[in-house]
Amino acid sequence: MLFSALVAALGATVAIAASTPYVPGKAFDRFFTIWLENQDYDRVIKNSYMKGLVKEGILLSNYIAQTHPSQPNYIASIAGDYFGLNHDDVIHIPENITTVVDLLDSRGISWKGYFEGIPGPGYMNAASTAKDGSGWDYVSKHNPFVSFNSISFNGTRLANIQSFADFDDDLKKNELPQFAHMSPNMMNDGHNTTLEYAAVCTDTYVRSLLKDEEFMKNTLLLVTYDESETYSQPNKIVSILLGGAIPKNKKGTTDETFYTHYSILSTLQNNWELPNLGRYDVGANVFDIVAQKTGYKNHHPSSVAPLNNSLSYAGALNNLPDKWKAYPTPNMQLIGAGGKGIERTTKLNWVTREKDTTPYDGTGQVFDGGNGISDLNMPFYKAQAPAPNITYPPHYVVGGKNSAGRLRGFGGRWGVFGWGVLGVWVVCVF
Repeated sequence: MLFSALVAALGATVAIAASTPYVPGKAFDRFFTIWLENQDYDRVIKNSYMKGLVKEGILLSNYIAQTHPSQPNYIASIAGDYFGLNHDDVIHIPENITTVVDLLDSRGISWKGYFEGIPGPGYMNAASTAKDGSGWDYVSKHNPFVSFNSISFNGTRLANIQSFADFDDDLKKNELPQFAHMSPNMMNDGHNTTLEYAAVCTDTYVRSLLKDEEFMKNTLLLVTYDESETYSQPNKIVSILLGGAIPKNKKGTTDETFYTHYSILSTLQNNWELPNLGRYDVGANVFDIVAQKTGYKNHHPSSVAPLNNSLSYAGALNNLPDKWKAYPTPNMQLIGAGGKGIERTTKLNWVTREKDTTPYDGTGQVFDGGNGISDLNMPFYKAQAPAPNITYPPHYVVGGKNSAGRLRGFGGRWGVFGWGVLGVWVVCVF
């Protein structure tokens, strides 16, 4: 296995010192996520390259994606709901729906989205074709930011939607943001290739970052899959926390706390004392490595036993006529993991709807569209109110102790691929 370009890249010392002051966090100062595609937990955890990454960080062994297909999971991770989305088509979410961007902007915390293959900053088309014409390279369904009018109608925000080449430039110039979502292209994330292809690529890329102490200083990096591959089974995925914010004695350990993509939002709120979106971000468990430092008490939602998370519930983005429902009003009485109330813009957008009922109650309940036969876990609406006291234990395995063993997946094939690392194209030849 040859990594000549990677070795050359790592020969250079890169000092990562932000050109603008960082807002210090309680457990980390920078949070990055790298998203991969469509693999079942039991297949990924057996892959030697992913197992190698687990040894460098913390395996989140009870992490459940929101639904299928891909796009609603990306949407959920920055908005606290996927609003019934059940497809990967281009969507436009109204400007009164706020996101993680509003939360970060409320404290002046820098953010960006880096998307491999995107033709230019703020590119709004559904996809771009690979340079050799072989197929899609960048796709908007893996870029949650451009779906929100609160971002796409704002030129300053839209300019933060950039490429992996821009990431390399920011790295060299010591101008990385404090929060970033990163999506590889359709080959390197495994969508159009295999588990093995994406795993080796991810291992190569992530290890190049882990070896630079300045870059990883007090950084928390989440490598996660968007969804599982087998729709008939609970939507369990592999997610791994890495980076300099992980103490040495925690490397190679497993965290069994129940998490979903909403935990990204609650963790950011808890770390930086951010306000909340008034949606399912409130009540979602905070990553335990952070909760241990902040004193936040996690809990287990009571709704997990029948959870499938393979079908989307009704909502404004559901394309089935009998599954359409208006955008829910956020619960403006909730206090989030950051100890703060609802974000200011969110409240101003919905202030005339304070008497509306809402499905968001801050308990961490998890909802889905059922299993095609029954829908026991559909969201239910009630009057807006503060969250009740939570007493459930934090550790609980979805579907019981044998649930992971019920999942099925598919194998992989070897290949040739590359990612840009520190400005150098990395090519791995097998």
